[in-house]
Amino acid sequence: MALRDKLDDLYGKATEMVQTGVDKATEMMQSGVTIAKLKTDNIAEEDAMRRAYLAIGKMYFELHGEHPDPAFAVECDRICACKRRIAENNLRLAEMKNSAAPEPPMPPHANGPQPPHIVGDAQPLDAEQPPQPPEPDIVPEEKEEIAIDELDN
Repeated sequence: MALRDKLDDLYGKATEMVQTGVDKATEMMQSGVTIAKLKTDNIAEEDAMRRAYLAIGKMYFELHGEHPDPAFAVECDRICACKRRIAENNLRLAEMKNSAAPEPPMPPHANGPQPPHIVGDAQPLDAEQPPQPPEPDIVPEEKEEIAIDELDN
């Protein structure tokens, strides 16, 4: 019976060790999940701060952009210069759009029936026959030769 008691004792210790390992793994996993959640929360908070900084900067520029505090003068001048360049580019785009506006195409039957268009060697289309697709060029099939030595490998 002493052997059976020793085996039961060993079984109990092994069970405890396995349970301890499972508990530690679970704890580490939960810790990892908590760490990931905290890092994600920090990223979201940093994004919210960035948006708040942008809003403050826009409000300051709207209120004081014409006569900024000397500490903000360089950045306000940079914003004004960007706005001027954008306005100039938009003006140039509008000029290009107005000068390059093509005439709208005439509908096919606006001035009576149109003659068939002939391009290259093509023949005029017959109204009763549908157009035939061009025949594909026939390319000779290339065969790859395999040496007998290569088949043994």
